[in-house]
Amino acid sequence: MSHTERASDGWSGAAAGGRVAGHQAEEGPSAEESAPRDDGPRRGHTIEDVAALAGVSRATVSRVLNGSSHVLPATRSRVLAAADELGFVPSLAARALAGGRGDRVAIVAISHPWCPEEDRFFGTVAYAAAEEAGAAGLGVFLRRLEHGDRAGLRELAGDRALAGLVVINPSRAALAALPRPVLRRTVTLGACAPDVAAIDVDNPLASQAALAHLSGLGRRRITLVAGPDDLPCARERTEAYLAHQAELGQPGRLVRSRLGVAEAAEALDASFDADGPPEAVFAAGDGLATAVVEVCHARGLRIGDDVAVVGFDDDPPPPGARRHAYAAVRSPVPSIAAGAVRMVASGDTRAEQRMLPPTEVGIAARPPKARGAAGRRAAAHPRASGHAV
Repeated sequence: MSHTERASDGWSGAAAGGRVAGHQAEEGPSAEESAPRDDGPRRGHTIEDVAALAGVSRATVSRVLNGSSHVLPATRSRVLAAADELGFVPSLAARALAGGRGDRVAIVAISHPWCPEEDRFFGTVAYAAAEEAGAAGLGVFLRRLEHGDRAGLRELAGDRALAGLVVINPSRAALAALPRPVLRRTVTLGACAPDVAAIDVDNPLASQAALAHLSGLGRRRITLVAGPDDLPCARERTEAYLAHQAELGQPGRLVRSRLGVAEAAEALDASFDADGPPEAVFAAGDGLATAVVEVCHARGLRIGDDVAVVGFDDDPPPPGARRHAYAAVRSPVPSIAAGAVRMVASGDTRAEQRMLPPTEVGIAARPPKARGAAGRRAAAHPRASGHAV
């Protein structure tokens, strides 16, 4: 890193031929004097130069270059054009000193006793987060913490190289271990505290889409296979399901399980033994959907004919699902992870709660067998996207 970088304003740049409005070169140099010379490094343009060329304040330039959303689009474009004309580029170390924060984002996966270690969700989040952070000039590191490891979170909070945290499987108890300045640079995947920024799929909307798909096929006796209710996403999907069943005048048939396939299959088997198979199952996660497919297959139940099934995420679809009329509501996991990094990079999360719509409810090529006249109409004209899984 060059020792000429200006840590005071958080950014540095190299001259690139643009003339700064209102900035007079010293003593009005001649053409010969202004030509490039080899007798020393050329002075880099400063944030003040960009402000002068763009006709805005230094503070406005700083907000634009730090990714703040609190700038008018026209002003942002003018500042970025001025920075581009001057060849003004960010210095991560200087920006960290100026802003009191580092240049790395920690992706923290908190192990949950009900979540399988091999969950593919974590890898999808890490890849998308690293890609977005690289585009923002930030580094990424991964940290796995045990459930309830407040000391580990406090240790992370003391890392001076830390720009912010993206937390997977958050809980109020875990967040309570973080000091307020770090919480302002923390984004959770799933809303669990009103004073901490969060981003997630719109779980109520996505669940309503999945359940509407099933009820549109004439299915009313719907079972939900859900994860632990202390996970924000599982809690929101459960609430949407119970509200839907109440509207249908149907009782809730809830199977609560660890998110792993074996545990979910055992819990679902017990439910089928006690109450008989339902007309439909909403599986609120990929591992849970795989368990549903396995249990139905083992019992000789035809998915789509005997039991209609809708899963969540579809990353990947359950083994054998392509052979069945299986549907899934797709969660935009890469967009969620990238959005979390952008929120951290802005340095100004303001406890914002962002909810992204699901991408679609995709159905298999062969529609499920409908129940009744309403179901026959739905099968002929499905509400879902018609995308094969």
